[in-house]
Amino acid sequence: MDDCKELMPEYFRFVKGVVDTPDLNLNVSREILQQDRLVRNIRRNLVKKLIDLLNNMEQDKYEKFWEEFGAILKVGVHTDFENKNKIADLLRYKTTKSDGKWKSLQQYIEGMPPDQKEIYYITGENMTALINSPLLEQLKSKDFEVLLMTDPIDEWVTQALNEYDGKKLKSAEKGDLDIDKVDEEKKGKYETLFKHIRVKLEDTIKEVRPSTRLTDSVACLSGDTFDMSGYMEKILKSTGQQVPENKRALELNMSHPVMEKILGMFEADKQDPKLNDYIHLLLDLAVIGEGGKVDDPSNFSKKVGNLMAGV
Repeated sequence: MDDCKELMPEYFRFVKGVVDTPDLNLNVSREILQQDRLVRNIRRNLVKKLIDLLNNMEQDKYEKFWEEFGAILKVGVHTDFENKNKIADLLRYKTTKSDGKWKSLQQYIEGMPPDQKEIYYITGENMTALINSPLLEQLKSKDFEVLLMTDPIDEWVTQALNEYDGKKLKSAEKGDLDIDKVDEEKKGKYETLFKHIRVKLEDTIKEVRPSTRLTDSVACLSGDTFDMSGYMEKILKSTGQQVPENKRALELNMSHPVMEKILGMFEADKQDPKLNDYIHLLLDLAVIGEGGKVDDPSNFSKKVGNLMAGV
């Protein structure tokens, strides 16, 4: 047979070879292959030998292999529960600290500072946008390394691989990072403004909240723990699938000078047209910060131009 999926799983579809066995039934059919215990044993042994082969490969050779076939191998994490952890040992990612080189999850864990409890990652299609994402500012300030995942299949990998070596995988984009506390006094100061911003942007976002992710940027978009990521939404839309409404939260940096200015405008005159421009610019900046495109580029350019001119 040119292609026997019963003997070789989909994530090893790049492997070619001959299985020589005297024990198979002479009258081989697809149904027999699917039910035959011997075939299942052969499959297990083939997978084991291939995983051992890859684990023992020299680093330079393995990295060349990974660049060519890594995206296919990742499918096994999502589809082969029995070997999920063994395949996880073979995963390689570039990170915020790897200077463009590949790192295994084990190497990542070995480099974790003592106060880091989880494996952080972020998904997206552009490596430059990911490594400079505002979502990573607080993590970088804590010296926490972040896995940069740019393959579409990584979205499914992170769903299947909840933890590795006792460390949970945590999205830098979703849920509370639990690495910093919100200043409750400042939160009270901005509470009314945040409610006003939410009303103005209610067609696009589901919540406005103080950010524990940002240190330098003024705004970013985030999701709750079990929400669909922005990259997953983009993948599904690109394949023509119907995507349920996926509003995300607008996080704002209460320590940023721009927020002080907006708060002053809000307290002086809630109906100020410039205040409305600022609010929509916050959303646009959050979208651009994650590598997205604003809905109305011309209007965005006009607003920025007016602000630069002091109009």
